[in-house]
Amino acid sequence: MEKQRFKDRAFGFFQVFGKSLLPPVAVLAAVGIILGFTAALNNQRVADMLPFMQSDIVAYILLSIRGISFRIFGLIPALFAISIAFGMTKKEKHVAAMAGFIAYYILMFSASVMVSSQFSNFPESDLTTLFGHQTLNLGATGGIIAGLLAAYVHNKYYNLKLPSGISFFGGKRSVPVIAFLFAMVLGQFLPFIWLPINAGINSIGRGISGLGIFGPFVYGTLEKLLLPFGLQHVLINMFRFTALGGSWINSYGEVFEGTLPIVNEMIQEGLATDYMLPYARWMSQGRIPIHLFGLPAAALAIFRTAKPQRRPFLKPLLMAGIFSVTLTGITEPIEFLFLFVAPPLFLFHAVMTGFGFFLMDILDIVIPNIQGGLIDVFVFGILFEGSRWFMLVVPAVIFSPIYYFVFKWYLTKNNVIIAEGAETGVEIDMFGDNDQEGSASTGSGTKRAQTIIAALGGAENIDYVTNCITRLRVDVKDSILVNENQLKATGSIGLKKVSKTHIQVVYGAIVEEVAEEVKDALELEK
Repeated sequence: MEKQRFKDRAFGFFQVFGKSLLPPVAVLAAVGIILGFTAALNNQRVADMLPFMQSDIVAYILLSIRGISFRIFGLIPALFAISIAFGMTKKEKHVAAMAGFIAYYILMFSASVMVSSQFSNFPESDLTTLFGHQTLNLGATGGIIAGLLAAYVHNKYYNLKLPSGISFFGGKRSVPVIAFLFAMVLGQFLPFIWLPINAGINSIGRGISGLGIFGPFVYGTLEKLLLPFGLQHVLINMFRFTALGGSWINSYGEVFEGTLPIVNEMIQEGLATDYMLPYARWMSQGRIPIHLFGLPAAALAIFRTAKPQRRPFLKPLLMAGIFSVTLTGITEPIEFLFLFVAPPLFLFHAVMTGFGFFLMDILDIVIPNIQGGLIDVFVFGILFEGSRWFMLVVPAVIFSPIYYFVFKWYLTKNNVIIAEGAETGVEIDMFGDNDQEGSASTGSGTKRAQTIIAALGGAENIDYVTNCITRLRVDVKDSILVNENQLKATGSIGLKKVSKTHIQVVYGAIVEEVAEEVKDALELEK
């Protein structure tokens, strides 16, 4: 029993941790597109096609936007510190976020004091200049450590009781001060702790890279297999922001670690795509064959194998899912249609995702991006000289027919019903435009929120509600009380019971709206 409880706690920790990484990544994805777009417009090929691009005013605007956009990537550690502290606490989140930034600043400055003390000699390659001082080059890892530290301090001390004479500094006000003290002490020891850890991370990165062309296959398959548990973001961001994804020194001698900082620095310096090839293979370009060709073909197979009377109810669901995956790279609206009713199809899908990474790598296609949708293909592929985006015709002719015929064969052979209950008359709209019932307000939130709360076992069964990009994440007292069919009537397309006390309800693009409705309704019921 104790062992299972430990597993549940560990699993819950990594779930919340993965979710807390998403806000900075979303910002970086958007700004990355702006950076890539302005860099692409600045190349000679575009200037030859559009002569007005050569004017001094246009050049100034593009260079300004490009330079300003690039600055945000220097904030990655601080963004992680704030976001993790905010995301891993349940009360007084604004205090936790402030403590996260304080912890990061003090941690790095304290480490710089030790580095400059001459008590030990630290390799120059492991150092960087930050806040005007030479300190450890932790990259995003420094922000992650600070965020976890602040979250721990906050959850332990936010209700601290102090004697009446100094009670003003108790409770939530104690959190930033205690985080400051912890970070100051940890910073003194961190240089000695971090160097062997960093060497180990580099060894793992070299080991995965040492798999050669099979490395991306293993990475892509594992990433997809982690998706049902909500842990894929942990793996992805380790490659994007730590030495697992590689390290690179720019022309000024600055060291960059992780695929995303490296590639964006290369874009900023105007380097050719050939330089990006070793790092792009660990980004999201391997998903492009799945997003543009595989899952749309799977959706067509699902529609064609459905009974005629069910097709009118499936069509808006599948169309919304196709729009989501091809344009933005968000896959869950389609994946969760077959994940639980046809697990062998999801296993096939995971292997094909690994094959997508493998194929893009051996074809020397370089489309370094975060999401893997059409927007990324246009900005980082079509507009970038040397990307070899035209080679996407190869995965197109491979993935589309394979996905279509495998899905059609399996669904027909096993008589699998996708989105069972879609014909009940509740038209599921992934974007919430047709949710007339859900928009009707009552004294305690919307009817949709009331139905969801009831389906979750009632307000007394709900401990905590939050969400990620596509899922409502709920801590409950007992998951047995959750009614999946009732949740489907509110637009849910899947339910994952992670443990006895944690569930995830998949809503797709409307999840944030749903989460706010449920939170508001729960507040009114208290």
